Amino acid sequence: MLPLFVSAQKITIGTCEIDELGVKGTYKGEMSSGKPDGKGSVVFENGNTYDGDFVKGKRQGHGVYTFADGERYDGQWVLNQQHGRGTYYFSNNNKYVGLWFRDYQQGHGVMYYFNGDVYDGDWFRDMRQGRGKYTFSTGAYYDGQWKNDKKEGKGFFDWGDGTTYRGNWADNQRSGYGVNKYADGDVYKGMWKDDIQQGRGIYLFQNGDQYEGDYDQGERTGEGIFRYANGDRYTGHFNEGDRDGVGTFVWANGDKYEGQWKNDQLSGHGKLTKKDGDVFEGYFKNGKIEGEVVIHYGNGSRFKGTYKNGKRNGKCIEETKDGKRFEGSYVNDVRDGRFVEKDGNGRVTCTGHYENGKRFNDQ
Repeated sequence: MLPLFVSAQKITIGTCEIDELGVKGTYKGEMSSGKPDGKGSVVFENGNTYDGDFVKGKRQGHGVYTFADGERYDGQWVLNQQHGRGTYYFSNNNKYVGLWFRDYQQGHGVMYYFNGDVYDGDWFRDMRQGRGKYTFSTGAYYDGQWKNDKKEGKGFFDWGDGTTYRGNWADNQRSGYGVNKYADGDVYKGMWKDDIQQGRGIYLFQNGDQYEGDYDQGERTGEGIFRYANGDRYTGHFNEGDRDGVGTFVWANGDKYEGQWKNDQLSGHGKLTKKDGDVFEGYFKNGKIEGEVVIHYGNGSRFKGTYKNGKRNGKCIEETKDGKRFEGSYVNDVRDGRFVEKDGNGRVTCTGHYENGKRFNDQ
């Protein structure tokens, strides 16, 4: 049998010169085979220093590395790299406490920022990545997913004033589906892009109103339905929050308007049906009948003429249910000017004129 020999390198206390990537330094401490091995310290020519453990000439174990600019790492080392658990003090007064992997903040760690903010979560290659919670000095916080140092994926943000958002994020901004609750009690559920409402969504107002439809650049733009708390309902096109384009408005009392809108008001061609059966079909402006219009009354009579400023103005034809006909004109809703009356067969039964509503028959 061969003899078994057990040997150990002799540890001595000494000094030597070292070179790390072209930066020279002077080592003092425990040595073995002419290399740093054990406890020791290094002063580099660039002003950096290290005090801690060495193994076979490499920083390994626990040690404190202080940079010339004042930054400092206090923690575990492997093969000259910050690796394991450690604390890094930045020159701007930030402080990181957590895991390291080959000189990178990687794994779970906590960053204490100089302004009072705190991030507690996952890191990858010095960036926030994975799951983590960022708490601002104001009390606001984000708890969710991160990628490349930015909010990315699913997360929850609380502004601290009663406003919260839960949903998807991209490039540090609300993007995709999410629910935003506002401090005043309003709630938005829907799509986001670049931190603003974009796409389909539902907005619930604290007063009971509700909008469901399209959003563009944070405004109600496109097709949608607005349900009012009092029972009114609008279905149609919106532009920057206003009813604009073609739409239908149904009042809670049964009245109904179908037609064109502009700047949130009835404007353009439309049809207004009243609950009593009266139907106004023609042109509207700023919420009132304006221009040519045909009115079918619930009692069977009919009016065809012109409205101005919401009143009958100009020539008109009026017919009763049994066919009797009046041809004349109005001024501010009052009959004025020449007129002709005919029976159901078209025969003239009377002619004359009106003066400010007062009738004068021809002799």
